[in-house]
Amino acid sequence: MTQIVTGRDAEVAAWMFETSGSFPIHYNLAVGLADDAGALIGGAMFTGFNTSDVELHYFGPGTLTRRVVRMIMGIAVLHFNVNRMTVRTRKKHMARGVRKLGAVYEGTVKRLYGPTDTAQHSAQQFAFYRETIEKLAGLSGQRTT
Repeated sequence: MTQIVTGRDAEVAAWMFETSGSFPIHYNLAVGLADDAGALIGGAMFTGFNTSDVELHYFGPGTLTRRVVRMIMGIAVLHFNVNRMTVRTRKKHMARGVRKLGAVYEGTVKRLYGPTDTAQHSAQQFAFYRETIEKLAGLSGQRTT
């Protein structure tokens, strides 16, 4: 069974940057997923927190389950207490997935991943609003503020 890894933000972040081939960025919180042997197999990183919004970065092929979605949304509400959570992606399957979960498409961010206006260098931006976050966290109808 997948284990949630907390309190090891620097280790989780370093694993995410190295494994995904991403350039390291400043983060507010990193939570990992480990297999039965304790090896990291996934991670959620929260960046750009500004008291109302936080951006989510996720890496972990085959690990994004309902339980993990619930955990991510719970962190967004209970730890950050945000009104919205931003997700940006250039991957079509991820865009379909966040839409199915209730995220709202906000537009295309050009040149986010490179120097041209092509789809390769652009991202679709989505937002999960507070009501949807609470619902996905299993906190609908509960006072969380």
